Amino acid sequence: MSARSFELLLETAFDSPNPPVFEEGAATVYTDLERALREAKFSQGSSREQLSYRFERLRLGVAIAFVKAFLRLAENEKSKEVLEVLQEAIKAKNTREIDKIVQKRIASFDNLYHEIFVNPQREQILHLFELTLDSGTKEELDELIMEGLELLSEVDWDAPHNPEDDDDTEPLDEDFLKSL
Repeated sequence: MSARSFELLLETAFDSPNPPVFEEGAATVYTDLERALREAKFSQGSSREQLSYRFERLRLGVAIAFVKAFLRLAENEKSKEVLEVLQEAIKAKNTREIDKIVQKRIASFDNLYHEIFVNPQREQILHLFELTLDSGTKEELDELIMEGLELLSEVDWDAPHNPEDDDDTEPLDEDFLKSL
């Protein structure tokens, strides 16, 4: 995996050659994690904390890419709060601060699941987002970056979004809904 793949994921998600995610650039965030991984093999203490912090920044960056892509397809105003939370967390100076920011506004994440099942691509993007949050290694993030690049390359970003078109499936049986 490469830092360039991570950059491409963000560029595709934001439809911009300079996505407003990291001041230092996505490639730097990726290479900082690689450096922290090398350093952590030979030391403990603050190097371990730096490793955790660098991993969290990369994971937040991947999560931001998926949420931004989801929002480009969904046009869901409430879900924009999730992107705001992640973008605020990316500015944190350590992992404790990241956790504090996310935990304070955790309820915002529930909004992502509104209208999820009306568009298969949104569902797939949200699934990758969930896998990103569950990831625990750089290798898992690398795999998600590649899966994300593949999925986002298949999205028709220019297709007009009409919320009325989202309901092209048959309505669910009311008796079925009541039995849930």
